[in-house]
Amino acid sequence: MRKTYLYFILLFMSISSLYGQDHELSEEQYAILNLELFKGDIYEYTNFAYYWGNCLTLEWLSENGVILGYQLDDKFESFKLSEFIDNKTLGTLRTKISNQQGPKIIRTNKLVNPDFKVVSEYNSNEIRYLSAPIIEGDFAVMFYRYGYEDQIVFFKKSQEGIWEKAFQMVVFVILVGY
Repeated sequence: MRKTYLYFILLFMSISSLYGQDHELSEEQYAILNLELFKGDIYEYTNFAYYWGNCLTLEWLSENGVILGYQLDDKFESFKLSEFIDNKTLGTLRTKISNQQGPKIIRTNKLVNPDFKVVSEYNSNEIRYLSAPIIEGDFAVMFYRYGYEDQIVFFKKSQEGIWEKAFQMVVFVILVGY
C-alpha cells in the first residue's frame, strides 16, 4: 500500500514539473516580446487559443488578411506573401499553435520594454492579449488582440540573429456602431 502511494506521489511530482516547465516562455520568445511593438497594458498570461492557426495558409492570408506595414526591405508595393514564407513553414507553425499546452505567464522581470505594464485582470478593451510567439527556424508568428481587432504578427530573424517584425495582418475586426 505504501508503494502505491509513493508511486502516485512520484507520478504527480513528475507531471507537475513537466507541466510547469511548459508554461515558461523561452529567451527567444522574450526577445520577440521585447521588440518596440507594443505599448500599454498587456495581460499577464498568454492567449493559447489555436483557432487563429487556421489562418496560416498562403491562400487564406492572401485572400482574407489585410497586410499592414510590411517592413522588410521596404517592398510593400510588390510584396508577395509566398516570397516571404512557404506553406510548409506555415504548416509547421499551425501544428505548433494547435499543440500549445495552455497559457504561459509573462514575467515582468523578463520584459525590458518600459512601455509595457503587465496586468492581472483582463477587464478592458484597452488591454493587449498576446499569444506566446510561436517560432519555427528563422520565422515566428504571434496572435495579438487589442480591443475589437485580432491580428497575426510575423517576425523574421536577421542574419545577425536579431528578431524583427516583418508585417502584421488584421484577421478579424468587430465593427461597433454608436
